[in-house]
Amino acid sequence: MSRVLVVDDESIIGVILRLALDVKGHETLVAADGRTGIEIARAEHPDAIVLDLMMPGVNGYDVLDAVRHSSELDEVPVLVLTAVTLSRERERCLAEGADAVMTKPFDPGDVADAVEGLLSTQIKAS
Repeated sequence: MSRVLVVDDESIIGVILRLALDVKGHETLVAADGRTGIEIARAEHPDAIVLDLMMPGVNGYDVLDAVRHSSELDEVPVLVLTAVTLSRERERCLAEGADAVMTKPFDPGDVADAVEGLLSTQIKAS
């Protein structure tokens, strides 16, 4: 069983993704803001992170930066969820270390499948 951290300031998205990931057999941790997301990631060392980009205060880019600059977390796959559909935003996410980007609105099953794909790629690379 993999542990997946969902970081999103919209509580309903955390609930929906927890259900979708739990159905696939993952243990899901949820953080309601970027600062808490960084704290949970450092304490719990998740196997993957689903990260909202646009959050007040510590945003998704800040979280991504903290993860990629942590020797304990730098290999954790990160799936960014964003309402911004501009290709340059997608390119920026990937350039800053995201492994995949999906736009909101999304199908929870598609997010769970994408996480599983990232996790299987990570296992093969080990």
